[in-house]
Amino acid sequence: MTNQINKTSALFIVLIMAMLVILTRGHQSWLGSAIHLPDFTLPALLIAGIYLRQFWVAFSLILTAVAIDNYAIVHQGVSAHCITPAYSVLLLSYALTFWAGKFISSLSLNNVWFKNAVLVIGILSLQWLIATASYYAFTTSPWANFGSYATHWSWIEITPVLSWMLVASIALTISARYRMIKSPSTRFS
Repeated sequence: MTNQINKTSALFIVLIMAMLVILTRGHQSWLGSAIHLPDFTLPALLIAGIYLRQFWVAFSLILTAVAIDNYAIVHQGVSAHCITPAYSVLLLSYALTFWAGKFISSLSLNNVWFKNAVLVIGILSLQWLIATASYYAFTTSPWANFGSYATHWSWIEITPVLSWMLVASIALTISARYRMIKSPSTRFS
């Protein structure tokens, strides 16, 4: 019975995360520009890697992102200039983000919060570097501009993801303290 509850909980959490990805993934936000939330794709994958740890979760979230991008290009007229062979590397970097999340013990603000924060920042920075470098590798963008682009845009693009991770850390810490949900150290099977 406990295993079924955990599977049901995991499915519910994945559905919530997929809904957040759908609501926040760039292109044309239905929330409008005044309340545009940052993309939840990377935080969802990282959180899933930390707590859920199952391949089907990562596959579902990555498939959701691909479906949203496809819908935006085909039905909303969003430019497909970023759909190059680098897009496949982007998807691999998403899988890497999920996998790397397995090395983080928890998002709770506990006695190892600093180590986990450094890991989160490192993982997200590596993902950004892989995705951006692959775009430069597969397009006509001159490599001479890569350093200035990285210097200018890396933290601008990584900071919104870190803000989601901070919100998740605070929520998990509060819920663990008040026993609203299972302890963050409990992993779903």
